[in-house]
Amino acid sequence: MKQTLYAKYGSRVTSGIAECLYDRVLGDPELAAFFDGVDIDRLREHVADFLSVLAGGPDIYRGRDLREAHADYKISKQHFEMVMDHIAAAATELGIEPEDIAAIATAIRGHEDDIVSG
Repeated sequence: MKQTLYAKYGSRVTSGIAECLYDRVLGDPELAAFFDGVDIDRLREHVADFLSVLAGGPDIYRGRDLREAHADYKISKQHFEMVMDHIAAAATELGIEPEDIAAIATAIRGHEDDIVSG
């Protein structure tokens, strides 16, 4: 049986990516405004929990439905791709192997229709 990304990387693939991702996104002038008024610590927890599920870890995600959570933001395909680039950069910074970064990206892209609405 193949080892899950959760087992292979532990918290790097969950809270590590979430922490690094939002540090990067909040510093990006094209994306930062999406997070005005958002409780970033709570969002980091939700994203870490969501990544846990995607990485084969425990199903502890208790956030809102992704479509509902993103509907009001009118996220464009371009903005989605920018966030995906930040996810890849965060994962690289944390020492996650390129093929595993690609697997994480594929899993997230499976939810693109729930996130992109603008």
